[in-house]
Amino acid sequence: MKSNLFKIKEGKLDKWFEWGKLLTTKYREEAIETLKEEGLNYEAFCVFKIEEEYYTISMIEGEEKPTNMDRELNQKHKETKKECLEYIGPIEKVYELYNK
Repeated sequence: MKSNLFKIKEGKLDKWFEWGKLLTTKYREEAIETLKEEGLNYEAFCVFKIEEEYYTISMIEGEEKPTNMDRELNQKHKETKKECLEYIGPIEKVYELYNK
């Protein structure tokens, strides 16, 4: 699994949550198709707060093929991330345990 940390820009928290809701409802089927195209089997963003600042962690798992930027949804996702998020850097996994 690959993870990255982003700071949510001031005043953009609601827009970021709104975008996430749209991806899991209105655009769900197309979003899943984009995951398949990119060779991903999992993608998630989680939000948390430190003091008065909000951050989000992206988590993806899979092959990571190039994103099809001809898709309007992918363009909108990129624009929304640019508007709402400030990239901080990668997150390194220390360990991961599964009890299957």
